[in-house]
Amino acid sequence: MATISRRSCCGAIVLALLALQGRAATEQAIVETGPPYSPARALDTFRIADGFQIELFAAEPLVESPVAMEIDERGRLFVVEMPGYPLDVSGSGRVTLLADTNADGKPDRRTVFADGLRLPTGVMRWKQGVIVTDSPQVWYLEDSDGDGRADVKRELLTGFALSNPQHTTNTPIYGLDNWIYLANEGPVRTTRYQDVFGDPGAEVRFPDRPNGPRLPPDADGRNVRFRPESGELEMLSSRSQFGQTFDPWGHHFLVTNSRHLIHEVIAARYLTRNPSLVVPSVVEQVPDYRQPAALFPITQNPEFQLLTDVGVMTSACGLTYYLADLFPPEYRAAAFVAEGAHNLVHVASVRDHGASFRARRMFDGREFLASTDAWFRPVNFYVGPDGALYLIDYYRKILEHPEWMDDATAKSQEVYAGRDRGRIYRITPKGTAPPSWLGRVMLATASSTELVSTLAHPNIWWRRHAQRMLLDRRPDKIAGALATVAASSESAVGRVHALWTSEGLGVLDKETLGRALKDATPGVRENAIRIAELRLPAMPSLEAALVGMAKDPDPKVRFQLLLTLGNLDTAHARAARTTLLFDNVEDEWLQIAALSAKSANHGALLRTAVMRFQNHETPGARTLFARLGTMSGAASEPAAAREAVRLTAPSRGSSADWWRAAVLDGLATGIRGDRRRAPDLDPERALVATLLFERERPPVRRAALHLLETIGLPAGPAAVEIEEKARQIVANPLSDADASADAIRLLALRGLDRYQTVLVSILRRPEPAAVQIAAIRALAEPKGDEIVAGFIDLWDGWTPAVRGEAVRALAREPGRIRVLLDAIAAGKIGVSEIEWPLRVRMMMLDDEPLRARARAIFGQPASAAAEAIEKYRAAATMTGSVDRGRGVFARACASCHQYRGANGSRFGPDLGEVRGRLPIDLLHDILQPNRSIADGYELYAVELTDGTSTSGVISGETPTSVTLRLPGGSETTIARGRIASMRIAPLSAMPDGLGASLDLQSMADLIAFIKGGQ
Repeated sequence: MATISRRSCCGAIVLALLALQGRAATEQAIVETGPPYSPARALDTFRIADGFQIELFAAEPLVESPVAMEIDERGRLFVVEMPGYPLDVSGSGRVTLLADTNADGKPDRRTVFADGLRLPTGVMRWKQGVIVTDSPQVWYLEDSDGDGRADVKRELLTGFALSNPQHTTNTPIYGLDNWIYLANEGPVRTTRYQDVFGDPGAEVRFPDRPNGPRLPPDADGRNVRFRPESGELEMLSSRSQFGQTFDPWGHHFLVTNSRHLIHEVIAARYLTRNPSLVVPSVVEQVPDYRQPAALFPITQNPEFQLLTDVGVMTSACGLTYYLADLFPPEYRAAAFVAEGAHNLVHVASVRDHGASFRARRMFDGREFLASTDAWFRPVNFYVGPDGALYLIDYYRKILEHPEWMDDATAKSQEVYAGRDRGRIYRITPKGTAPPSWLGRVMLATASSTELVSTLAHPNIWWRRHAQRMLLDRRPDKIAGALATVAASSESAVGRVHALWTSEGLGVLDKETLGRALKDATPGVRENAIRIAELRLPAMPSLEAALVGMAKDPDPKVRFQLLLTLGNLDTAHARAARTTLLFDNVEDEWLQIAALSAKSANHGALLRTAVMRFQNHETPGARTLFARLGTMSGAASEPAAAREAVRLTAPSRGSSADWWRAAVLDGLATGIRGDRRRAPDLDPERALVATLLFERERPPVRRAALHLLETIGLPAGPAAVEIEEKARQIVANPLSDADASADAIRLLALRGLDRYQTVLVSILRRPEPAAVQIAAIRALAEPKGDEIVAGFIDLWDGWTPAVRGEAVRALAREPGRIRVLLDAIAAGKIGVSEIEWPLRVRMMMLDDEPLRARARAIFGQPASAAAEAIEKYRAAATMTGSVDRGRGVFARACASCHQYRGANGSRFGPDLGEVRGRLPIDLLHDILQPNRSIADGYELYAVELTDGTSTSGVISGETPTSVTLRLPGGSETTIARGRIASMRIAPLSAMPDGLGASLDLQSMADLIAFIKGGQ
């Protein structure tokens, strides 16, 4: 029997008021008898928003371990069950059919529609059956003989990774545009269960179409859309973990564990048409409140297996946009999120914000729905034909995967406790009549004309099924009825569905589309532009109508217009794009949309930008100049880069150096992606050299150096002149430190042999750190092995920043690494002076003897880890000081971690997210971080095509780039074309033994701060 918590006792005192005595008695009974609770008793554990009611719709034994559901046009209820979670892949998964035999509106009979599935994650009505996601396959299941059991099982797609079930493909949705969308996140790294979940996936393809399209293994861990009939298959821009949703106009929203509402802003098909445009992200984090979101659970005796705190979003899933009319008007733009770790349902109100969205909390200090029951595990939602929100409760004791559990729990049967349970709840406004749709929906028998009228239904369930059924039937003589709805329906969403249905059937006429482009509702115009994009090859006259929309008042319409016009290479289209770009330069997404055009004229855009913005520096303008510089440098023809260089030459009396620096930096970035272009800039080298050390401010000087480091120094007298100026600056002890550092960079370009003695002398005398760091970088070139080995003798005279740069030089290649390891073994350099990513790189060397030696030095043996735990075990029970712990955090943790979004670097996980861990678990995490690497913080070693390498945590990906977060919190975006290989390190980005630098009290203080800091 569970005991009553202190919080419950205090609550009972407050609830002793006469008006609440009955409630208090109920809560007391709940605490004394569970969890788990019976389905009827579980209803008493809920606290729901005012004005709503929650009722039990189905429960065990009718449903067991449910994760998804679908209601078809006849009112049949399909439920996906995944009892095999977390480790059973033997085929225990199934799809069941629930029926109502006594006409009370609720199911009372269960039929197994299909079984033998591994770990099924989603279901969608299709043709005469259903589509089910079950990695590595996407299945089509059909009951062809009417006995209630599928006798047809056909692979639609294959190749998805069989990974941790929380990260496999899921949630198939029939999109507004007649594509089927699949959420997919890609395989998660596993160390404990490599044999079960180590599958990286194969090429994603249609197995029955040997000559059909093929995507990379597991679609590069990105979402996918496909059309089974036509054999079309595409990767999308981003990824989603468990769940995805659309708003009424087809905007795509995604979810991950700690980020509960993400908008995929730009589609992959637009970015891939211009490979010279590299953007750091394709998504927008929608909430206007801090992420991960603070939550307000009411759970009694919560179950602590997750790396989280009660109160921080950590297991967001089942994202669902409410698209019906049963709920009050304020819920017409509400996004619901299941949070199983906290036993609650969170809701946010979404509003337009430029080309994307913002969302606010609908409730302050509470949630839409929460339970005191620690076994309540909401995982998904479904909007039913009655407009109710159906909530799927997995109902398990433990929701976490054993990959991130302690060994004892992972090996126990507790991980399956509740696999024979599960519930589906119905949420409606108070006073709503009981359900009556099960087995009694008549949409299946509707005529085609009636289906066309249904496209304007206020509930997405009816609209989506009607559209799908019309495309299945492909009826004759339906074009007129569709055109009428598209042109004159009072429902704007009805007009959009009619447009896309007409497009899917191939019956959309030019007049109907033209009217839609002028529709009063922005969402209709936006979708009409998308459809016009598909029709342009056959209807080139549509261009005039599109160009005429350049002044549309709605930013989302302008954004889509820019994307669509990017496919056209005509004078009118280019002029419209230029106008839209410059008029919306401060909008990040409109800028990206404009520059994604495959026919963008870099030179013309850059010239126009200089005339318009050179005297008006803004963040948007600076970003534009940098992007235009990068695109000019990356362009296949050298003319754009040459013109960009010439434009940066200073005019008489000009002081607007901000845009010149941005262009030069961008040029260097673009050319670096393909150094073969560098010789094409021979005439421009001298011009760039004139920007050095002659009346130029530091930003331009550094940007010019950046470019010369990429394309090389000029030849002849110009080189001699700038070399002499640089030498004088370095020799002058009164020179500005930054100028000296830049001068050293230039001398390094002239060759190490010339200035080796000068640079070594700089390292031997007390110079500013910036100057010594520049000298180390110059001496660390490939020919400098012997010089770099001499760094060890100078070690004691250097500051930590200089030492850090020297370590990076020493860790560059095997010969130097031997010197570094010798110095560490001899005690000349401390292990703590080696950045953890460099340690990981050395412990992953291909040279086996060196790798073994590095692991012996940097890897903490299991015995040493056990000794460390024993040494500090008392700290888990000691009284610590939050204030002192804040100081310990600043010294020992802040270089890699933040605490609740502040006071540190964003390299590793936010330690505010693990406050709910027990003190002993926190102790293990500090001393043995490799025991449990937080999802999303794996360290990647990246080898580049130019022979250099780097390592960091992936913070963003697009179809054309990868963004790494580096130690210290800075980020670097790398074009995929520059990446030779990427390998995930089997280690945490936090070093083992970090806590060994703390005494017992300091460890207790740090734990106290993590647990109770603000």
